[in-house]
Amino acid sequence: MSDPSPFISARSLRKEYAGVVALRDVDLDVAEGEIVGLVGKNGAGKSTLIKILAGAVQPDAGEVRIDGELVHLRNPHHAHQLGLSFMHQELEQVPGLSVAENLVLGSRMERRGGVFVNWQRLYAAAAEVLKDLDPRIDPRAPIDSLPMAQKRLVMIGRALYHRARLVMLDEPTASLTSEEIDNLHAICRRLKQLGSSVLYVSHRLDEVGELTDRVVTMRDGKVVLTARTSELSHRELVSAITGTSSGQTAIERRIQRRIGGRPEGPELLRVEGITREGVLEDISFDLRGGEILGMAGLVGAGRTELVRMVFGADRFSSGAIFVDGKQVQIRSPRDAMAHGIALLPEDRRHQAMVLDFGIRENVTLTALRRYRVAGTPFPSKRRERVAVRATIDRLAMKVASVDQPVRHLSGGTQQKVVLGRWLLRGSRIVIFDEPTAGIDVEAKEEVYWLMEQLAEAGSGLVFISSDFAELVAVCHRVIVLQEGRLAGEIEGGDITESNIVDLCYAAMPRTA
Repeated sequence: MSDPSPFISARSLRKEYAGVVALRDVDLDVAEGEIVGLVGKNGAGKSTLIKILAGAVQPDAGEVRIDGELVHLRNPHHAHQLGLSFMHQELEQVPGLSVAENLVLGSRMERRGGVFVNWQRLYAAAAEVLKDLDPRIDPRAPIDSLPMAQKRLVMIGRALYHRARLVMLDEPTASLTSEEIDNLHAICRRLKQLGSSVLYVSHRLDEVGELTDRVVTMRDGKVVLTARTSELSHRELVSAITGTSSGQTAIERRIQRRIGGRPEGPELLRVEGITREGVLEDISFDLRGGEILGMAGLVGAGRTELVRMVFGADRFSSGAIFVDGKQVQIRSPRDAMAHGIALLPEDRRHQAMVLDFGIRENVTLTALRRYRVAGTPFPSKRRERVAVRATIDRLAMKVASVDQPVRHLSGGTQQKVVLGRWLLRGSRIVIFDEPTAGIDVEAKEEVYWLMEQLAEAGSGLVFISSDFAELVAVCHRVIVLQEGRLAGEIEGGDITESNIVDLCYAAMPRTA
């Protein structure tokens, strides 16, 4: 049986930026009613290819055809008119508008008498789309009030609302729970049954293997492998992505050799009875030097809220925090930093970096006093560059210069920039909130390695992840939160995905 003719076809696409080739004669076909996985390391060319199909970037050479007809995708609006819908990794939202308004962006809202927006019908239409994604999302709620995971679901809902012929999802399951991922996959399969096509970009190769019909693998701006998913093993796919034929992935090796139990280092951090009404209730845990403590839970469990309180970004109503055995008052991030606490937030682009600044400015941001020119409030750029170059070498960053804007770096390198800032400051308690979301296989392994190096040097790490396999492989202990309460703790050989999931869904006692 021959493959169906493609709905959308790209041929010999080429794109250069300042002499650097981002795409090299790339071919891509997506048939009607087909789910195609697009995989590759950060910098492989996936984003450039996607932007060309979205009409946001014009190719230097090559062509795109839809239903066999040559098209020139002039801009994103034109691509939208042709039935192409894209959910990019950097979420495209309008702050200040409601969920429903963000969901219907790009289409004319129904009006009464041709003048006034029919809000009742708008909210009803949005609720109809959202019920399959997450019925807890209120169409009337401000988009800014939603956690990151639900914001992603709203963006996916936008594509469903517009009934696109091709839906492109770029890292759609970052920060989603296993249940939400299952719901998303069910929606992708329903789109397929309705004749829509899905281009699914993900670094989670287990999802790609489970969901897609074909896989297109890119490396160094080229397509290096196109194959039926059923004909590829996980190891073959990893080899195509990395360009190596190494046996096990780092995570597989860690699962095999992970030593159970906690390190015997000194207690660095202790949290006792942290409570904030309606958010967290009586949360306690401790962290030792040399330990990687995992923190698991479903969306809404309170993981991010808890670490933001520990870091002083949000306030708690009762409870206490101890550093090195002494109770401390943390009323702001400045207080947390003074006590050696660092936070790498989930939304690194908007909460951890100044995107228009270079690497140097971002890395030295919290330690500028060290580099002041004597007698002035201004830092010495020369001294900054020396320190930042040492940090770049330590973290093996692949960058053009210390002044390269962080906006143009890959997700993995951006994560290293944020980590480098805290290393330069000498933080001993480091909190990682979803540090591997949206980065490729190789970059993930580098993050795991860096975390292990920090732990071996005596730092204590808190590791929040929605990918429970990561927690199993990397952590000495895992605590599980559910609906703002501590559901349980797992240690050593008892750390399994099954045990974590059981605690996430365990029935919690209700207070009167």
